[in-house]
Amino acid sequence: MSQSTWSTVTHIFGWFSFFIAIWATLTLFVLIEKKSRKEYGGYKNFLRIYCGYAFMFSVVDWLVQPYAVMDVNGSGYVFYSENRLFDLGYTVGHVVQILYCGCFIASSSFLSLNFIYRYISSCHQHCLHFFQGFGLILVVLYCVLPCVIWSFCVYFWLGPTPEKTSYMNVSTMLIEQFDITDKPYVGPLCYHITTTPFHKAGDVEWWAMGSFIGLCGFQVLFYGISMICGILTYRNSMELLKLAQLSKNLYKTQMQLLKAIVIQAVVPLISVYVPPAIMISGSMAGIYMGEIGHWVVMSISIYPPLDSLVFLLSIRDYRNALFCNTKSHKQSDSSQIRPATGKVSVSFPFKVHWFY
Repeated sequence: MSQSTWSTVTHIFGWFSFFIAIWATLTLFVLIEKKSRKEYGGYKNFLRIYCGYAFMFSVVDWLVQPYAVMDVNGSGYVFYSENRLFDLGYTVGHVVQILYCGCFIASSSFLSLNFIYRYISSCHQHCLHFFQGFGLILVVLYCVLPCVIWSFCVYFWLGPTPEKTSYMNVSTMLIEQFDITDKPYVGPLCYHITTTPFHKAGDVEWWAMGSFIGLCGFQVLFYGISMICGILTYRNSMELLKLAQLSKNLYKTQMQLLKAIVIQAVVPLISVYVPPAIMISGSMAGIYMGEIGHWVVMSISIYPPLDSLVFLLSIRDYRNALFCNTKSHKQSDSSQIRPATGKVSVSFPFKVHWFY
């Protein structure tokens, strides 16, 4: 398949992802407002924030219509816009590209925030006030700060320079027949391409390399938080099952929670992180990873609609409304727990904020 054909496939795929993402996020937002039970508590606020993020990411991806080409020498890659409808101009186009990079890292912070809420609602319900009122400011900052920090790095250390444009234009013309002269782009090069009194060609360019190390650190941090919170939540559920005989409804809820945790961890891992990680790792190691750019941009563009669909299909209330399932779901107001060491039954309200 020629590169011009890959470019067209990427362009069409981007439009497909955009329309699916807009439908999924708007549908999810309506269902959040119309079909959410009061037991959702502060998680409803999280879902609202997520809808806003997913909608913005989809629009930014559509405006950029990105394409990526890796340097044939393996020193880095260039990411530019292939918008075929209109020209955003150099300044606006570059700002939107930087915002796209920020949305990329925000996906992992939103994922970890989802797991944090599940852990708190399961094991530390007295801390749920952080997801309501003024506590929402901390929630927003948790997601926004990594986005701002990474965007700062992209603007100052991964942006266009005359030397970088001349160097990367060789790869873009050879692979994609695209001239990046006088066009905005994000072009990280992990190794110097010229010799100066301060460095030699081939030496590590520590600003770009350090930015990538920081990016990897953020990803490891957020995914580590997700794994830890997911494991602790699961263990807490299993302890309840071992120490008591839970009601059938609560047992099903716990199993749905585990299923949702696995799905929401695997989907962004495969869709967002693995393909870009291959290209970034190759750039850091100075190894040419092939013509992987089209896979990278397609995998990222499919993330907003996929993750929104996970919410729509995993949360029972939203799924029933989506498929017009009018069958009422009977749920008792309390769940009977019979301790294994006693005969006394203790009931508690079904407000544990497990609703997957």
